[in-house]
Amino acid sequence: MSKEFHVFTNAIELMEGMWPTPLLKLNIGNNVWAKLEFYNPLSHSIKDRTALFLFKEALKRKTEHLVEATSGNTGIALSALSAIYNVKFTVFVPSTAPSAFPVLMKLLGSEVISAGSSTNDLLPLVKRLSSFGGYTHLDQFNNEVNVMAHYETTAKEIEAQCTNAGINLRRIIATAGTAGHLVGIAKYFKEKKGDEIEIIGVNPAEGERIPGIKRVTPDNKFLKMTKIDKLVDVTLKEAIEGVKEVARKSGILIGLSAGATVAAFKKLGLIDDTDATVLIFPDDAFKYINELSQYV
Repeated sequence: MSKEFHVFTNAIELMEGMWPTPLLKLNIGNNVWAKLEFYNPLSHSIKDRTALFLFKEALKRKTEHLVEATSGNTGIALSALSAIYNVKFTVFVPSTAPSAFPVLMKLLGSEVISAGSSTNDLLPLVKRLSSFGGYTHLDQFNNEVNVMAHYETTAKEIEAQCTNAGINLRRIIATAGTAGHLVGIAKYFKEKKGDEIEIIGVNPAEGERIPGIKRVTPDNKFLKMTKIDKLVDVTLKEAIEGVKEVARKSGILIGLSAGATVAAFKKLGLIDDTDATVLIFPDDAFKYINELSQYV
């Protein structure tokens, strides 16, 4: 209805009508900006974009029952879309995922199966189930629609926001999980700007577990689609320190993957850089209270 006054007649209008998500200047460096993806309304995360594009593709195939493996936010977004469109959804979630995620998926009406310690453990189960008739595996880890969701939306928003605000964008720092938003943003800017814009990916350090992201491997299909200039390793403790710093200097409560981008920014020694850095903040802190409680 009225995007200007934020009046919408359904949740899809709401999601798309709230784009672009805000770009906020942070008090953690000379010229640092955050793309606040927790303003997406379904999962309060960047995964609303991924889920919407995957879901629309599935609807074209007249699917009756969706199935996916996810550690968190994608599952919530897909659960919400399944409720909106009245499509069955079975979601496989690692038993190590923060407790809020399966609760929220069940609240939205999805069938939740908790097993294994990572999504890698769950993918064979998902593929086996999807081999039966009537099931559609969305396959966020290999479906290039994941990348294109961020090429078409997130990246274009960042470019337009920086241009309109006179921000001299030099680099973007984003975490890797499926690597969908990292690669979608990189692909867009590398095609348009070449090496004028530096793209930095953030990994959990070897042996570290940071909810919401995972360490990318050389065989990651998406990473082969474009150039990533650097990959920076961070620990869970460093990510939590990033969460605390943004909370105490900018008053914004961010999630652990967002904290990891702050940690990477600090490791690169960019605090005094006069050119702008944009950090992608995928979600907020509220689903990670148990994980954060022991560090405050």
